[in-house]
Amino acid sequence: MMKIAHIRKPGQNKPLMFHPGCWAVMIVGIGVLGLSGWALSSRSLVTIIPDSVTIAPISALLFILLGISLYLAEYGVHDLRFMIVQDVLLIPPALIGIMVFLMSFFGKSSIIHWYIHSPDQIYLIAPESSMSPASALLFLLSALGLYINRYQFRYAPVLAIILSSAGAFLIIGYLLGNPFLYGMNIKPTSFLSALGFLFCGIGQWMCTHHGE
Repeated sequence: MMKIAHIRKPGQNKPLMFHPGCWAVMIVGIGVLGLSGWALSSRSLVTIIPDSVTIAPISALLFILLGISLYLAEYGVHDLRFMIVQDVLLIPPALIGIMVFLMSFFGKSSIIHWYIHSPDQIYLIAPESSMSPASALLFLLSALGLYINRYQFRYAPVLAIILSSAGAFLIIGYLLGNPFLYGMNIKPTSFLSALGFLFCGIGQWMCTHHGE
């Protein structure tokens, strides 16, 4: 009699921290936290670190879409409906990422202004709601990473490492008091966004090994 191999369900017998869904929930949480901060006009929620850069509302929304897409990624290989929904959710991060990144070179959407109150007090005043060009590029890579992971391309783990490394690098910059691109006329990536990209990279790495 032929023995039928047991098909493991997504996430079965896997520690919580190694489950892509765990990281997906944290990514969605970052997006919800950012949108809540803007809705409540709470600067502490959109910056986390005092006197730092705010997360853009569109960035917070894109993190929610990426988190849901990551959660669906592990189930899309078993159900075509999840795959279709995931494709739809990945379109905005990819298109907006491309658009904002290109506009940073040909437009003025990412240019910021510094208001000098006194020699010892300089405030970043506008436009705090815009997305950083660096964030736009990382959103594009996040969407591409989730898309190609479905086909088990060898590039999926590479993109996951790039994302997590970029997020970690940006976070270290904040912890050391010298954020990447800070003080220039281009808006830096916010601390919340850096944390979101770190989680995206780790989550995608876990997703590439969901069958192991």
